[in-house]
Amino acid sequence: MNKTVLVTTASFGSRLNSFWVKQQSNTFNITFNRIDSTVESERIKAMHPRLRGKLPKMLSWELYPGYDYYIWIDSSFNITSPDCIDKIVKECQDVDACFFNHSQRNSVNSEYLFVESLIKDGNQYLIDRYQGENMKEQVNAYNADSKFIDNKLFECGIFIYSKDLVIDKNYNLMKEWFYHNCLYSVQDQLSLPYLISKFKPLYKTLPGNVYVNSFFT
Repeated sequence: MNKTVLVTTASFGSRLNSFWVKQQSNTFNITFNRIDSTVESERIKAMHPRLRGKLPKMLSWELYPGYDYYIWIDSSFNITSPDCIDKIVKECQDVDACFFNHSQRNSVNSEYLFVESLIKDGNQYLIDRYQGENMKEQVNAYNADSKFIDNKLFECGIFIYSKDLVIDKNYNLMKEWFYHNCLYSVQDQLSLPYLISKFKPLYKTLPGNVYVNSFFT
């Protein structure tokens, strides 16, 4: 029996207009899950759209159980090749998850300083997303953990993980990732390296980065 793959994207507060071509695979049964306010409630009385989008991004395994692999793709990325999902799932056959390294920085602290400097310079894009978030408290908490070595950073617009990553439904990396987005900040690139260090999943990095790779555009 072919293994099953759920490919999810979501957009709340803006139109979901990414382009995805039909996939071809002799190995995997692929399901597309494209979510916006016409499909699921925006829950505007409970959440900002950016936090609302973290639910399918980090908790698809709980919201839509039963798949062997889960792929997240930010709504700004297109799927233009009919075999790209087949290729990226095959990258994850011998590990629990795959991520892209960050294309410009390599630590949580450098990412925090970069975002803070642009906010202070009046960058409206980052002001709208992260001003008022507890990023300083977050990074300080991570640095206070003597077991954490701050030498990795990932771009979280695209990633894949298997059901084995979340085999413990009560305590796992993905559930804790969502918790840190609620506790500290929705700048999820800050929390992922720390949680990978904490949970120590078997993972690997994909070739290229989220902007230049052989899977997506």
